[in-house]
Amino acid sequence: MHLIYRHVWILLFTYLNLEIILVDDGSTDSSNKICEQYKTVDPRIQVIHQKNQGVSTARNAGLALAAGHYITFADADDLLEPSLLAECIKAIETGQTDVLYHGFKKDVWKSGKVSSSLKGIPSFEGVLSENQMKDYILAQKGNLNVNVFSYIFTRELIADLRFNPDLPYAEDAVFVMQALSKAQTYYFSANCDYHYNVRAGSAAYRWQPKLVECYRNNFMETRHFLESLELTSQEMEEIMSQKYVDGYASLVYNLCLPTCTLSLKEKYRSLQSARTEFRIDHYKRFYSLKEAGLFQKAKTFLIFRHFEIFLILFGTLYCKFASVSLYAACDAVDASSAYTAIGWVASIAATRTLAVYFFHVHFFNSIQSPFLITLLSRIAFCSHIS
Repeated sequence: MHLIYRHVWILLFTYLNLEIILVDDGSTDSSNKICEQYKTVDPRIQVIHQKNQGVSTARNAGLALAAGHYITFADADDLLEPSLLAECIKAIETGQTDVLYHGFKKDVWKSGKVSSSLKGIPSFEGVLSENQMKDYILAQKGNLNVNVFSYIFTRELIADLRFNPDLPYAEDAVFVMQALSKAQTYYFSANCDYHYNVRAGSAAYRWQPKLVECYRNNFMETRHFLESLELTSQEMEEIMSQKYVDGYASLVYNLCLPTCTLSLKEKYRSLQSARTEFRIDHYKRFYSLKEAGLFQKAKTFLIFRHFEIFLILFGTLYCKFASVSLYAACDAVDASSAYTAIGWVASIAATRTLAVYFFHVHFFNSIQSPFLITLLSRIAFCSHIS
């Protein structure tokens, strides 16, 4: 209820030429009444009440009702600062573009305290044509934030698009890729006045049984977008290798979560099936680790050598018994961030002993001595392969 108050109150006192559509997706508290109260005091507010059907259906209901020239989405527990809409609308109108992208602040809440960091800041600010977008994507190696809240679309661009209600995860990534495939001009803004609130228990931190299906749709739309930019086959393979390999790594992480109900045998079969579908052994030839950190290199090393079972075994135990809270987002595109809470270090000695070590990443970051890191790693865990 406080979130609704905070959300609407800011919008009412900043950019004035707007409509606010509040979708009550089967709330069980007093949210529906509060929405109606706001509607009575401001004619720009419209309210939709529906049975709980999920975020995609709620967004689609809002899309069907929207009459504005520009459309943007805000998650229920996030916050927009007063300057965001005014500055972004000015930019998109000045540039006369089909879509605008802006960065955001990631606010991670833990024990009542918040830790904030800027995310998704573009390396370029201004207008890009379709040809320039191709160069930008290549320079970014395909890394593009696909959180729908970071975009403002013209209504004409997304008039025939809808969110897929069958996707419980990464549904916004699919929608964004479909929209970008249709766009001809893009505006990138460094504005980070959108606050993305991260709390334990959100969809990103729960086991997703349909994760492979979600990624399948995401990768298909990503490929369509890249094809619209007329990338060469080599360029396409290099970018898609990052998507498939990181997506597969995210699947490994997803199977380690305590909420996963699959048996070890079922997890292994799931991985084998996904490995074949994602063509990991094909894409590993194009996958680049030049800018990867130690932990990403280690877990990728294990994946490329078919040692995912060790990640599953020890990752599951770690997620179950670790005293730290996991705040690792399992993003459909930048899935390597799923390992910001768990670091994996692996090495194979001449004695054919495989050492697998896992620690909380912040623990390692607090240690500056390479010797001490190596020493602590070697006494952590060692599993002999005969």
